[in-house]
Amino acid sequence: MDRGCFETAMQGFWTLETLADFRRALEDAVARIRATGREPVSLCDYSGAMVQSQEVVAGFIAMMADPAVRSRRVAVYTGAALTRLQAERANRDHAEFRYFEDRDAALAWLFSPEGA
Repeated sequence: MDRGCFETAMQGFWTLETLADFRRALEDAVARIRATGREPVSLCDYSGAMVQSQEVVAGFIAMMADPAVRSRRVAVYTGAALTRLQAERANRDHAEFRYFEDRDAALAWLFSPEGA
């Protein structure tokens, strides 16, 4: 939570129950950071994720419409082309998302000056 940052990791194939658990964890992290007066930023390790069902993708898209789970910036990293493509499509309406092949590049962007 240092510097208003929280880290998440998506592993394997998710169910709607997994997504609901993830949502609760996001809401908690975002609320705790906002309580400090900061706007949250998120680092997401997507390298262990599998391509998700359309049901889970639709649930994720709906979840991201809720300001209670949104971050000022979200840096997603993965080396897997198919999961990255699915994540990019699911978040194409969210300018706060950027995608990287490794954690170091994601962190560098996450804490770079706005507009970079």
